[in-house]
Amino acid sequence: MHGSRWTVSNLAPGMPRVAFLVLLAALAAPQLAAGQVATLAERHQLDERMAEYVDEPGAVVAVVREGKVVLAEGYGLANLEHGITLARETVLDIGSVAKQFTSFAIALLADEGTLSLDDDIRIHLPEVPDFGDVITVRHMIHHMSGLREIYNSESLAGRQDGDAMQQGDALRLTEHMHDLNFTPGDRYLYCNTAYMLLADIVSRASGMPFPEFMAERVFGPVGMHHTTIMSKLGQSIPGVAESYTPDDDDFVRVFDNSSLYGAGGMYSTVDDLALWMNNYATAAVGGPAVIEQMQQRGVLNDGEQLSYAFGINVGELRGQRAIRHTGSSAGFRASFMFLPELAGGIITLSNRSDMGSVMPADVLEIFFGDHLKPLPADEPASDEDLVDDDESESWSPTTTQIASLAGSYYSEELETVYTLYVENGMLMGRHRRHGTFELQATAPMTFEGPGFFGTAVFETSAGGLSQTFRVSNGRVLNLLFQKVDL
Repeated sequence: MHGSRWTVSNLAPGMPRVAFLVLLAALAAPQLAAGQVATLAERHQLDERMAEYVDEPGAVVAVVREGKVVLAEGYGLANLEHGITLARETVLDIGSVAKQFTSFAIALLADEGTLSLDDDIRIHLPEVPDFGDVITVRHMIHHMSGLREIYNSESLAGRQDGDAMQQGDALRLTEHMHDLNFTPGDRYLYCNTAYMLLADIVSRASGMPFPEFMAERVFGPVGMHHTTIMSKLGQSIPGVAESYTPDDDDFVRVFDNSSLYGAGGMYSTVDDLALWMNNYATAAVGGPAVIEQMQQRGVLNDGEQLSYAFGINVGELRGQRAIRHTGSSAGFRASFMFLPELAGGIITLSNRSDMGSVMPADVLEIFFGDHLKPLPADEPASDEDLVDDDESESWSPTTTQIASLAGSYYSEELETVYTLYVENGMLMGRHRRHGTFELQATAPMTFEGPGFFGTAVFETSAGGLSQTFRVSNGRVLNLLFQKVDL
């Protein structure tokens, strides 16, 4: 047929166009050997499990066996407004599943001798302050750097959902840090800031922008041609799904107005991620030494070994060795689970925020349940577990004590002010972006606020008056606020 054009009419005369296209797609698809396809029973179970997402945001599911995708199906809608269905080709934000790719880039550069995992990060990022304790690249990979979490910090500073955030914000936040959460290596505390800085280290060490490095050195060689790093605000990505969250009896769209990457910011398909999963088994890209390095778990200063390795959790799952990670961003939810001893695994990508861990666990049970130990039965709570909240320790401050806490408090690190005042005998807080909120006394000189604020512990001076408090809100610990005159 040299010199002529393929058409429906000259290849399949009389065949309906839709039927021909289905046939053509089937002929073009990789042919799987016996045992490398999902059974009808498995498909039926999966269809039943995913039926609840019809006409709603849903998920794309892929199952890998022996390095082959034996099933890849979309369930539900990628776009509610236009009725576009989710399909295996749909691109979705994979959230923190992206962290393993950032770690892989670091491992590649370390294997080549471009950097060392034990480098002081200030070698590559001299803008980072000298905190008195060295933070290494390895510390950041295993979430034991002590750096403050960017999302918790920005929320405390007044950031609202939908406010724009860009890659440079992570380094700027770190530049202004006065203290670490803890001495590097002393404990594990999940930290997106660290992974954003790891992406910056990849850029500086390689001399290539992080998105270009990933495309040239990772995505391209693996064959992940539908995977993208979102590197600018408002970037258009072909084939991407919208993300949603439930709102009463309906759904509303949720936007990730950021260009942060390294910790996330990566969009992909289940087929691309299946190729990546297979690379853990073949080491075709990176080589065996890098793949082995990826599975090296962190070790704390006291010798305790973590389950967290290089952007992945490595350990046992129901009797099987498992490499896994989950992700969330805006309304997107992702799950990546590889079972090396079974040469298989599952990938789920969702565009609804209420998609929890149950659905991926159900998919795993359908396709690999025969190879997994039974789930443990729920054990009844012991008497020690039954705690009466009414008997827990409480503290009731006096009117004088509450009055002494009133005033304006400034964080030099975050450059933000909280004003505390007394109303109807209660300590109240006010912030120019968060508005007003109540602070509940929970222990001596300790008050609990909303999630963005967390817990404030007041420090009293020799005269008994409070001039400072320190806030902890999950991934930010003991951040100092000092009383000021405004």
